Amino acid sequence: GALDGRGCVVQSVAAGHRANHEEDDLVRAAASRRIVLPRVLRRPVRALARLDWKLPRLAGTKALAVLVVATATTGIIAGGHSVTVASAVTAWVGFGIENVRISGQSETSEVDVLNALDIGTYPSLLTLELDSAKERIEALPWVGTATLKKLFPDSLEIEITEREPFALWQHDGVVSLIDASGRVITEDVGERYATLPRVVGPGAAPLAATYTALLDEFPTIKARARAGVYISGRRWTIVLDNGMQLMLPPDQPKAALATIAAMEAEHAVFSREISVIDLRRPGQLVVRLTDKGVIARKAALKERAKVAERGRSNT
Repeated sequence: GALDGRGCVVQSVAAGHRANHEEDDLVRAAASRRIVLPRVLRRPVRALARLDWKLPRLAGTKALAVLVVATATTGIIAGGHSVTVASAVTAWVGFGIENVRISGQSETSEVDVLNALDIGTYPSLLTLELDSAKERIEALPWVGTATLKKLFPDSLEIEITEREPFALWQHDGVVSLIDASGRVITEDVGERYATLPRVVGPGAAPLAATYTALLDEFPTIKARARAGVYISGRRWTIVLDNGMQLMLPPDQPKAALATIAAMEAEHAVFSREISVIDLRRPGQLVVRLTDKGVIARKAALKERAKVAERGRSNT
């Protein structure tokens, strides 16, 4: 600047001009970055800008309450508690399960049925799923079928049909009570079931009905049969009450039993010292004696030989 005493003033004015130019540049730059609304939107935006926006009274409190409710609802759903909450609410308004009537069962306890029902802490008729409850009850050992009915507003009716004991199945050292389909009912087998047909071996349970149907055609054999042993998944050996074994072929076991029944009728073979009657091979019958029978047969052959020798010497 100049040194005549006005240098400071001149320098200050020049600095002001520069600052004004810089401010103008900033304004123009900001204006260039503004969003320019389409002409059709400018008037509505100006009208909204002139409105006096005021929040309603307690708006913050209400918003907070909505936030709390929404958070709680989200937590209930995420935590898997929605059914529990629904059960509690519907039970409270009058649809709670107050009475459960169970009928048709004799071997199944009511406590087991109620436990399988699994009605929860807040039992409600509206939220109880009958199909899943039916499946749980029918999974009980003695239950064959279960019918569930909702009796509004507060009662549930359960009708049970239990499975019928059909036979005993011996396997792996365990004796189980089974129904006609071969399904195990229980392994708690009492003396009252001792007279039921018995099948033995892997795979024998589902064929128990086939085995008993085979015996039904031959009463004399059925009366003496104590067990049917399923061998190698293909054939039966019937064990009689005296330990005699009737070995049947995998094919046409009925024809083999007919042969044995005829032998019993004509020769009372079940009273003989025989351990095995083997009909496994078609057209071939093999009889095995007991140890006592073997001794008796040897004695009989020896006696027969002596008689024959005396006959030859007398001649």
